[in-house]
Amino acid sequence: MQAEGSDRIGGPPPRKRPLLFAVLAIGVIAALVWAVRSLMISTDTRLPPIAVQTVGQQAPVPSATPAPAEQSASVAPPQATQVPPVESATPDAPPLPALESSDDEVRASLSDVLPPAAQSALAPTELLRRIAVMADSFGRGKLLRDRLPMPAPTGKMQVTERDDRIFLAPENFSRYNALTDMVAGVDADATARWFGRYEPLLQQAWGELGTNGGSVRGALIAGLDLLLAAPDLEGEIELVQPAVFYKYADPELESLADVQKLLIRVGPGNRTVIKERARRLRDALANAR
Repeated sequence: MQAEGSDRIGGPPPRKRPLLFAVLAIGVIAALVWAVRSLMISTDTRLPPIAVQTVGQQAPVPSATPAPAEQSASVAPPQATQVPPVESATPDAPPLPALESSDDEVRASLSDVLPPAAQSALAPTELLRRIAVMADSFGRGKLLRDRLPMPAPTGKMQVTERDDRIFLAPENFSRYNALTDMVAGVDADATARWFGRYEPLLQQAWGELGTNGGSVRGALIAGLDLLLAAPDLEGEIELVQPAVFYKYADPELESLADVQKLLIRVGPGNRTVIKERARRLRDALANAR
């Protein structure tokens, strides 16, 4: 028999989303970290929330205690003062705006890069800070579902029950076709050029997270490497349901990073397309300077 169940395998209960799987690290990051957000298997609560701050307000004092998962996600700059324009990493490009006043330009530039299905992610403020938070999480194999508004896959997770065992139903894979089409529409080279222009501002936002070194570029590449390392499974995938949510019956699958679990759920055909686009983006980001 077939049954409908929660669309989560492992992890805490789902939270209400303001709408998910973000721009996948800017294009695919916006797209995949939409997926690679609307599809995330768990929410990372290590990072501070993004508190949108207007000029003249006092910056909040960072707390040593992680923010509750229920709080809305936005990133607050450490100071309320405006940052002078940053020199663009792209030769002969116009000066970059200050991070606090970058939304209009970033929104316009991303509208030329992202596929139409991802355009809804451009509505919030603090876009670059949100992308930096997502990149940090993505680099560790996690997917945030509360940073950018993205639609979730349609319907509920489909499973098949047979002889007191539960399997992931092949009918479930088609729920991710829209995501795959969106990812396939991302121009990796254009996304890398976009990243090259705004990398100084993204790195500034990254520094506000207190990540103890590293770079936003390195985090995106690390996340794409994890995604590309997801196993290419064929045949039936057995699940267990110890409580409310399903888990993979195979402990090795259950121990995978969230981005890798996601690629198991989308099915072989969709996984091939997503990996191919992720590989192009990874190479473009690694080679662009």
